[in-house]
Amino acid sequence: MMRLSALHHPAETVLRPIDLQTGLFLERLAGGHHPLLRNAAALVSRAVGQGHVCLPLASIADDPMLRTGQEQPDARDLRQALLACPVVGRPGDRTPLILDHHDQLSLYRYYRHEEQIAAALLARGRRLLEVDIPAARLLLRTLFPDRGTGPDQQQMAAALTLLKPLVVISGGPGTGKTHTVARILALLRGLHGEGLRIGLAAPTGKAAARLQESIRTASRQITADPGGTIPDQAVTLHRLLGYRPASGTFRHDHTNPLHLDLLILDEASMIDVVLMASLLAALPSHCRLILLGDRHQLASVEAGCLFSDLCGRDLPAWSDPVRDALTDLTGYRPERGVENGPLADCVVLLQTSYRFREGSGIGRLARAVNSGLVTAVEEVLAGSWPDLSLPGPGDRQRDLERCILSGFGPLFDADSPADALERLQGFRILCGLRHGARGVSGLNDLAERTLSRAGLIHDQSPWYRGRPIMILHNQYDLQLFNGDTGILWPDSRGRLQAWFRRPDESLRPVAPSRLPDHETAWATTIHKAQGSEFERVLLLLPDSDVRILSRELVYTGITRARQRLHLYAAPDVLTRAIRRLAIRHSGLRHLLWPGKEVDHAAGFSSQD
Repeated sequence: MMRLSALHHPAETVLRPIDLQTGLFLERLAGGHHPLLRNAAALVSRAVGQGHVCLPLASIADDPMLRTGQEQPDARDLRQALLACPVVGRPGDRTPLILDHHDQLSLYRYYRHEEQIAAALLARGRRLLEVDIPAARLLLRTLFPDRGTGPDQQQMAAALTLLKPLVVISGGPGTGKTHTVARILALLRGLHGEGLRIGLAAPTGKAAARLQESIRTASRQITADPGGTIPDQAVTLHRLLGYRPASGTFRHDHTNPLHLDLLILDEASMIDVVLMASLLAALPSHCRLILLGDRHQLASVEAGCLFSDLCGRDLPAWSDPVRDALTDLTGYRPERGVENGPLADCVVLLQTSYRFREGSGIGRLARAVNSGLVTAVEEVLAGSWPDLSLPGPGDRQRDLERCILSGFGPLFDADSPADALERLQGFRILCGLRHGARGVSGLNDLAERTLSRAGLIHDQSPWYRGRPIMILHNQYDLQLFNGDTGILWPDSRGRLQAWFRRPDESLRPVAPSRLPDHETAWATTIHKAQGSEFERVLLLLPDSDVRILSRELVYTGITRARQRLHLYAAPDVLTRAIRRLAIRHSGLRHLLWPGKEVDHAAGFSSQD
């Protein structure tokens, strides 16, 4: 049997069996011996597993796997060789591999998903809706009272939802995304009445629960009459679409669309291209779509960087017709932006944080990390802040143990499962890595040892009172999903149960013997914490640099903390992390922002 040349290369361990088989299968399908095709296909398959949707031809040509003897092909030679193969085509062809006009090679399935996403979003983005300007202006002024500080970004976002059937709202923590959404719902209810069919969704159960809770809180602050109830029931995307585990398909698709007039989707940065393509196929063409997220956060675990691609790179340059309409609705003339194109009319960037004021070290550190400037980060860390602490010059291990004890100690004084879950949300350990002394496994062990020495954990078995657990795989019959966090706590009869919070805020007990795959969750990865927030966060980076550390990872970890952040990171590790961008290769940005160049940097950029 043909063997991939990578099997003799030191980097062979990064290839999965499916990558090897993809290369071999397409070589056989092409009808003969073709090592360049075989290895290029394997690299594209591997790239999907690493979160990319495609690979630039130059990156493929530079890979050692493409070397034949002493020769390394250049991108031009590789392009000619691939296009001579019957399994490689251009956009519009139905071949297993697609080489687009920007020299990016994709598996057909993923290219087609991005093509469908771009077509659906641009169709919405080009439309301008009719609005009852006088009625809308009056309601907007009621929902967003004049603060006397000039244009209100949140009001502009709400006004834009009246004009465009697609609106993308990006903002960091505390910029008021759900505050704005609650008022958008009141605005649309006031203008369209109870007949408007509205859906609220998020990628994960915990993100849906948080969206639901946030909208309820924000709705209670609205004094204007919305003309009907403001919906607050949020579900996961899979539940919204009617996921069928047996077949891996959805009940709702283009033949059975969702019965919605408006869909609001939170934590959109966590959505991959496959799921977004399924969602857009199930949305009726008249349905408004509002996407919420933070373009600076980590991208989805699966392939793509969809939300970042949607937001573009610069400030949106709203067209003159949209700027005219926004002026009529709000009384303020929006400034011109930088990023042009039909999608620019649909993007709003909320930039004012109402949670992190100027005196907040967390807010200052998050902005400094986003800038990529090492000097800015060093300046923040050298200061004294009420909500940001760094380890002192003494024993780091002792300092860690004190932090763990003060953070988790109050949990064991809870008088009910509900109280215990509430206290668990008050503190969490977040790690950049899963393994190692400064990873999830090491910190979970340290937390258990520390709490045991303090007499808070009495049982030496894994089944002890107060143990937090995180579900690792979906269990649909129990309605438990990957990332759901619960706690072991006795019921009224003294039996230890695993308690989880339902979307309606009630609790449900699950017998430990029925739990799907799970792990102890005193500590969790930053990736797993995305979509969650905690009052206090202990954030640890490893003692030495690894490529997984990036600016987006550090920013996401920092912004999980609402009131206090304890940061443990070696200066050189932190420096390299904030200089490293988490590059995801995608063809979607080209499709959504035609004429814009996409930077295929290697994922490490020094900006200081």
